[in-house]
Amino acid sequence: MPTVMIKGAIRQYTKGTTFETIVKEYQSQYNDSIALVYFNGKMRELNKKLERDGVISFITTADQAGHSSYVRTAHMMLVKAVRNVLGEDRSDIHVKIEFAIDNAYYCSVLGGINVTDEFARKVSEEMRSISERNIPIIKKTYPIDDAIMLFKNQKMYDKERLFRYRRGSTINVYNMDGYYDYFYGYMLPSTGYVKLFEVKAYRGGLLLVLPTQDKPGELRPFKDQNSLFTQLKEATNWGGRQGICTVGDLNDAICKGSLSDMILVQEAMQERRISEIAQQIYDRASALSWWPARLPRARPRSATVWRSSCAPLA
Repeated sequence: MPTVMIKGAIRQYTKGTTFETIVKEYQSQYNDSIALVYFNGKMRELNKKLERDGVISFITTADQAGHSSYVRTAHMMLVKAVRNVLGEDRSDIHVKIEFAIDNAYYCSVLGGINVTDEFARKVSEEMRSISERNIPIIKKTYPIDDAIMLFKNQKMYDKERLFRYRRGSTINVYNMDGYYDYFYGYMLPSTGYVKLFEVKAYRGGLLLVLPTQDKPGELRPFKDQNSLFTQLKEATNWGGRQGICTVGDLNDAICKGSLSDMILVQEAMQERRISEIAQQIYDRASALSWWPARLPRARPRSATVWRSSCAPLA
């Protein structure tokens, strides 16, 4: 039987005992949910098994790694919920996690779906059902070619392109009730760990509201940040106009030798945006009656495309 030290005490467990089983004995001593463990200084998911002697310490959702695992698991549950609501015949519909804003994540639903309050309500109810059913999240290592075929069959072509550039021979894939996905980071062992969340329609997409790291046991209302959302959405649209929506798209552009052109276009867009901001400042200043007559009203310069001196990265 492996011998382990936990919080200064020596314990023994049957070989093959999962870390989740051990965690349940100590959860009552923590205010926040234990999401991961350190075993002999290395981070481990809770569904991993104890095979040898060592030292165990706990990572809660109040820690960065634990909070990140909560967020990743919630993202997977949201995508699964959308798929369940739409049905298998709409496998062409995809959810894209765009960016974080306040304590929420803005998600686009790609494929011609009109995101209404009613649609968001159905997704929220399905996600709640997934949480209550406490579905196991199983990690399995696949050969890279098998993983590519798996995601191709799920019509997740962005993942398929991404893995074509992977140098390793294997990849870890997570399975939630028949839905497979890849995440760069650790996950929770089952959906029952994600209890606090809110899903609602927001500006043409879905908004997934989650607890923050500083208060993981509390779900505070989302605070709308119009200006920040507008800029984040515009940045996303810039990438879309160049056909760079995913990391796989960026890898393709680099390998085709078009990175320099992409940089120049981005610089031109940025220059135009700066010019627009300068024009807005000028227009507002011109409308002010107190503008001193002795001060000149300098007009903003027009946008200029600056040539990049950087060598291509590909």
